[in-house]
Amino acid sequence: MIDLHIHSTYSDGTKNVLEILKQAQNLKLDTISITDHENCDAYKELSKMNLKEIYSGKIINGIELKSQYKDRIIDILGYNINCDKMNSYVKECYKENSREKIQEKQLEEFYKYGIKYGLTLKPINDLEWDKKKDWGSMVFYRELKSHEENRLKVPEDLWESVKNFKRNYYHIKGKMFYTNISKYYPKLDKILEIIHNSDGIACIAHIHEYTWMEDKISELNAITKEFNIDGIECYYSNFTEEQTNELINYCNQNNLLISGGSDYHGNNKPEISLGIGKGNLQVPSNIIDNWNKVKQLNYV
Repeated sequence: MIDLHIHSTYSDGTKNVLEILKQAQNLKLDTISITDHENCDAYKELSKMNLKEIYSGKIINGIELKSQYKDRIIDILGYNINCDKMNSYVKECYKENSREKIQEKQLEEFYKYGIKYGLTLKPINDLEWDKKKDWGSMVFYRELKSHEENRLKVPEDLWESVKNFKRNYYHIKGKMFYTNISKYYPKLDKILEIIHNSDGIACIAHIHEYTWMEDKISELNAITKEFNIDGIECYYSNFTEEQTNELINYCNQNNLLISGGSDYHGNNKPEISLGIGKGNLQVPSNIIDNWNKVKQLNYV
C-alpha cells in the first residue's frame, strides 16, 4: 500500500516530516510522497536524515501546485521532480504574487462579503494567522463561525461545515461567497511546463472535488486533449469506489498514469488518516510500476 498525497508542516499539514515517516513505517506503507503546496522544502530536511533508521519504504519527491484553468483553480501533483529546479521555478512564478499575498487578497474579498451581508467579524488586522500556511478561506470561515449571531445570516448548510462553505458557496459562481482567486495563480500550461522542466510527472489531483465541473469525463477529455498531462489521481479519500474505477478505466483507455493518496493534513483534516484516508482507502503499490516505463523514478 502507498500514499502519494501527503502534506507536512512545510505547508498546511500539522505533522512534521519525522512524524510522517514514523506513521508511514508503522502502517508499513511501501512508498510515500510528501506533496506540500508550492514548495518541496520537506526534501531538504529528508536529505539530512538517516532515513534507513526511520522508514524502510521508498520516497518519491513530490509537490502540489495550484493552476488557473478556465477562471478556476485545479491542483496538479508533480512527482519525481528535481527539487532544486522546482524551487527555482516556483520562486520565479510567484515573485509578484506570493502565497502570502494571495491569501491576504482572498481574505480581503471575503471580508467585503462580510460587510455586504452584515456579518459580525473581528477587524481584519486583528486576526491572528500564519500567512505562509493558513488559507484565507479557512481563516474567514473560522472567524465567521466564532460569532454565533452570524448563524441567522448565512444558509444553514454553510454554517454546518467548511466543506459546504467551500463546495456550495465559495467555489460556485453566483453564490453567496464566490471568490475568483485563480487570476493570481499561474496558468495550467505554465504549471505543467515547470513540472516537466523539473524532470517530473504531472497528475491531475482529486478531480471529483471540483464541484464546478458538471461532467468530469468531458472535462478530462478537454484537458488531456489540450495539455500534456501524464496521469490522474484515481484513488482519493473522498472518492467512491465507482468514481475510482471510472478514473482507472479512463487512464487505462487513454494511456495515462494512475496515482493516488489520502491528502493527509494531520489535525487540519482529522477525518483523514495517513495511508487509509477515511478508513477504506487502499492505494495499491503496483500502480507505480507503469511510472518506470515512462520515466525512471529517482527515490529519495
